[in-house]
Amino acid sequence: MIARISLLMNEWYYARGGKQNGPLGFEQLVEIARGGGLDPLKDLVWNSTFKDWLPAGQVPGIFATPTNPPPPVANPGNPYATPDSSWTAVAPIPAAVALGEIEPGSEPIDVGGCVKRGFELTCRNFGMLLLVGLVYVGISIAAGLILGLMDAALGWGHHQTTFENGSTGVNWHAQTNGSPLNTIVTQILSIFLSLGLTRIGLNVVSGKGFSIAMMFEGGKKLLPAIGATILYGVMVAIGLLLLIVPGIYLAMRYGQFLTAMVDRDLGIIESFQYSSSITTNNRMNLFLLALLGILIAIAGCLALCVGQFFALPVIGLSWIVAYRWMQYGHRAALDHPGTAAPMLSGSSS
Repeated sequence: MIARISLLMNEWYYARGGKQNGPLGFEQLVEIARGGGLDPLKDLVWNSTFKDWLPAGQVPGIFATPTNPPPPVANPGNPYATPDSSWTAVAPIPAAVALGEIEPGSEPIDVGGCVKRGFELTCRNFGMLLLVGLVYVGISIAAGLILGLMDAALGWGHHQTTFENGSTGVNWHAQTNGSPLNTIVTQILSIFLSLGLTRIGLNVVSGKGFSIAMMFEGGKKLLPAIGATILYGVMVAIGLLLLIVPGIYLAMRYGQFLTAMVDRDLGIIESFQYSSSITTNNRMNLFLLALLGILIAIAGCLALCVGQFFALPVIGLSWIVAYRWMQYGHRAALDHPGTAAPMLSGSSS
């Protein structure tokens, strides 16, 4: 009876498909379960007496029969606690608890849930993300100008002048292409900055601090990243030549290689192997996420291009949310109830 009263008095939260809901009463939670709105194994519930989210089927009373024997949830210091309880009550804001990695492919990502989470994280960190974006654009422009001046001074690159003669109708259009060295340096710089941006994105999704200085911390991974990027590009290009579909498949299967390099400090082959593993049962969803990202980018362009400063972080963070989801399940896209602290903030991620 006392346990029943305790269940009724607490505020409850539940997470389904990457979306957190609540607070609500226990009876409301039971009604949702009766209506098929809760999966006893995949969906999670929480109240202030729990150390961490629990599968709904492990909490007595939500379903007619618990899926697994329910763990004790009372505080041993409470005189009403069960005698054999080894749990301790916590404050309404729980301490960070490390999430465990899931079996690859056991929990397919939700495309809408990834974008929603990317949007939320962009809103929370927009000031710093905007600053990071401006620094990235500034470095790219400065590098382009310097390399262009070098090409002009050394006479490198391909140049074509413009001549227009209105009386004869003859028009010559100017065209200037950078030298091979210009192209190589630009690509290396892009990979170097991408390593830093990936680290920043991983920290944002995992609820950890980040700074602009992280953009320049990819030096030790630069050489393997260059090698992996070349291999990935060749692989995808060959696949696209083979009726396009193989190229898309390879892009989705191995496209997490750079994120894996930064996250796990993996080598070239290991990063491709890890990407292949975690994208199991998720390649179609990743393709849909890529299509949705294109639509978001187009929307950013329509907003006088200024919208790109918001759209691009949403796209990038959505991809990293998908990466974490494939590692840790949909809890990677949730906050601790009543807080803005991602559940990943207690993990070693």
